[in-house]
Amino acid sequence: MLLEEGYQLVKIDRSLYESNNKFLRGKIAECWALPEAFFENGVGYGVLYHNEVVSVCFSGFVYDGVHAIDLETIKVHRGKRLAEACAQAFVVACIKKGASPYWDCMDSNQASIAVAEKLGFKKARGYAGYDFPLV
Repeated sequence: MLLEEGYQLVKIDRSLYESNNKFLRGKIAECWALPEAFFENGVGYGVLYHNEVVSVCFSGFVYDGVHAIDLETIKVHRGKRLAEACAQAFVVACIKKGASPYWDCMDSNQASIAVAEKLGFKKARGYAGYDFPLV
């Protein structure tokens, strides 16, 4: 997939993580207790713009060979198919290593659903989720 000029698809590795990109570090920290756990078990791709990660698709968690997808693009860079490029590379990498990519999002997240459908994912089931204050 061709990206607009100035954008570059890259694999998420230790070097990229350690380049002190707040967005990437924050995303991995949301899902993994330690970055080492991600690098040992996860898969991930990002898009760089002026050497900053502006879009990511990575394993939010891994269980029994299933890699749950965490996908986000910084708001000012949306609408350029960056998430689709990251997600496509992520899915290919999972399949090559014999893993199963798992896409999960809320029905209201139409952008995520559109990317998933472009990559061939189909809705398998729905479920109810609840949230409540922990105070």
